[in-house]
Amino acid sequence: MNRPQSRRRWAFLTAGVAVALALSACSTSTPAPPTDTSTSAATSTPRETLKINVGYIDTSINGVGIIAAANKLDLWKEAGLDVTLVPFTNGPTQITAMQAEQIDVGYIGGGATWLPATGNAVVIAPSEMSQGDVVLAQGDSGIKTPQDLKGAKIGLPEGGSGEMILALTLEKAGLTDADVEKVYLDPPSVVSAFVSHQIDVAAIFSPLSNQILDALPNTVTVSNNAAFPKTQFLGSWVASNGAAANKQDALERFLEVYIKANDYRISNTADVVKWASEESGAPVDQLTGQAAISTWTPSAQIEKNNQDGTTYDQFASLVDVFVKIGRMDAKTDPKNWVNVDLFSKALAATK
Repeated sequence: MNRPQSRRRWAFLTAGVAVALALSACSTSTPAPPTDTSTSAATSTPRETLKINVGYIDTSINGVGIIAAANKLDLWKEAGLDVTLVPFTNGPTQITAMQAEQIDVGYIGGGATWLPATGNAVVIAPSEMSQGDVVLAQGDSGIKTPQDLKGAKIGLPEGGSGEMILALTLEKAGLTDADVEKVYLDPPSVVSAFVSHQIDVAAIFSPLSNQILDALPNTVTVSNNAAFPKTQFLGSWVASNGAAANKQDALERFLEVYIKANDYRISNTADVVKWASEESGAPVDQLTGQAAISTWTPSAQIEKNNQDGTTYDQFASLVDVFVKIGRMDAKTDPKNWVNVDLFSKALAATK
């Protein structure tokens, strides 16, 4: 199965998305309307089946884990959804697919949050707090601290968490982009370039960071999320602007699926890792490692965070970073691009 790849420049993504999606789309359709998909205990009338197109990162336990659990537990049928599943390698390409009206929902890591924050999508559910973003240096490069990055040739994907962790690391070291040579590559190419010693440093995210560490055990971890406790590296599930405006019923049902799969993965992580590996082909050990550095919040707590403003504060901490590194021109209020009402309705429907 071929998957869409990120491009070096955002403008090129839009032109290629139709072809990429045609090559990569995988469909999972419910064969018949459900016999009992009530929205509450008091309602027994079967729902009309609704169609929805869902994107996800198939190498990420935070993306494919939810999909695998939903498939295995038959949650799509339970929610009355006819779902088409589309795998991707990163978040920004999913936003491009949304703009092309190819998918309605997708999973993005914290580093791509600048896209909904600038009006390109709507956050509908927090996903995970991640500790998987790293700056890695060749073991023989002499680079051991952020200050040592001066003059280094650094490979990274554009517009995602690799870019964010690098920017934070350079700032902490008192360095700027002018002090390093940045080479923008699609995520898998960062790994191959590092392993073949074409770059000195990789600013990358899990699971690709694990691939580097497995291939070159003497690799030096220069920096990671833990070095920046004030920034909440929160991934999320997002909806296209069109779906947020015109497909709210389908989005609410997707969130019913997400809520059940989210709570299941917290209590049954090993099962979900196994299913995700079967779904994507990613090694169990790789997905297990990702799960270990991802903090998943129970759905009831997500609702509490949504209502008391914690969710907005978490996303605001990312906005601060995006403005600081120049990815955003000015701060935007998460209340304008985070929809908490759909989650509340979905949670109520699962009770």
